[in-house]
Amino acid sequence: MTKILLIDDETDVRESVSRVLEREGHTVQTAENAEAGLALAKNGNFDILISDVIMPGIDGVQAIRQIRNSHPDMKIIAISGGGNFGRRAYQPEAITTTAYLQAAVEAGADWVLTKPFERSELVDCVNELITATKQ
Repeated sequence: MTKILLIDDETDVRESVSRVLEREGHTVQTAENAEAGLALAKNGNFDILISDVIMPGIDGVQAIRQIRNSHPDMKIIAISGGGNFGRRAYQPEAITTTAYLQAAVEAGADWVLTKPFERSELVDCVNELITATKQ
């Protein structure tokens, strides 16, 4: 059974991603911020980390970098919606989702998904990383 650590500051994302992965037979432990996720990673034996990139406090890129350094064999998926700017808060000069996810890859992410993503994309991604781990 694959043990997955999910870090995301959005409750609905944590709940829906956990539900999908648990239905696929995985064990999922969640954290609402990077600080809590780093503590769980330190004490847990996880196969895969799924981390949001844009979070208050320690961001996902920093968390990915730290976890990659301390757990070099853990597979990492970075997820981001680019900050979810509402219509009033639209910021044309804002960094794009692609740039956030590229920073996550440079920090050590094995895979990236742009929010919102389909259930099948998530499942396929996790399955491919599990297969890669076994080889």
